[in-house]
Amino acid sequence: MSQSVHSISNGYLVVTNYNQSGEIAGFLARCRNYFPIERTVIVDDGSTDGSPEYAEQQGYRVVRHAKNSGTGSAIRTGIRYAQSQGCSWVILSSSNGKIRPEDFQTVYSPILSGEADYVTGSRFLPGGKSPGLTPFRRIAIPIFSFLTFPVLGRWFSDITCGFRAYTLDFLSNPKCNIDQEWLNRYEFEYYVHYWACYLGLRIKEVPVTIPYTHLAKGRKSKIRPLVGWWSMIRPFVYLRLGLRS
Repeated sequence: MSQSVHSISNGYLVVTNYNQSGEIAGFLARCRNYFPIERTVIVDDGSTDGSPEYAEQQGYRVVRHAKNSGTGSAIRTGIRYAQSQGCSWVILSSSNGKIRPEDFQTVYSPILSGEADYVTGSRFLPGGKSPGLTPFRRIAIPIFSFLTFPVLGRWFSDITCGFRAYTLDFLSNPKCNIDQEWLNRYEFEYYVHYWACYLGLRIKEVPVTIPYTHLAKGRKSKIRPLVGWWSMIRPFVYLRLGLRS
């Protein structure tokens, strides 16, 4: 195991938020117990429900988009903000309570120990759980993960899990351009994942719990059928075929 130069003091927690007024209070109340508030940024993607104002009232730094641009755009804004603060790694979360602050350390510890450069959570590894996940997604996620194997050259048990931590050096590689507008929605996460594999980062999957039971039926996922699925698939298609950089 190599010695790591990373620590909590040079990491940043990036939390994306869009109209999560029903969930953000409980999430932030727990969040401050598991990651320093001064190393946390809430990126609000054009909310209209008062959730960013709540985060500010709780003492969090909030960076706002004037209009809803997409989760990829929000993650990119968070990464760029973290870089401006001199950080060397980030951990990514949403504000909807599906990602548990109690699992933050599980995800970022391999970065701090020098074991990995890129860590991704999994609901399907032994020890991972996803209470309330719909039967369709419980079947579809492993199938999608399996289908990406020929493209990425390695197996992931839960490629759709957005609970990740990674070092930021590889994002400066000229092959990996995260500032492209076509990455503004779900494409961003899969684009970064692709380059993490192809640039040879040390990657580790860790078991996490992603609960859905606290969310109303219509709020368990914001991914729209067909449109959302294509957003997830097309980075692999475009990059593999050389249609995009």
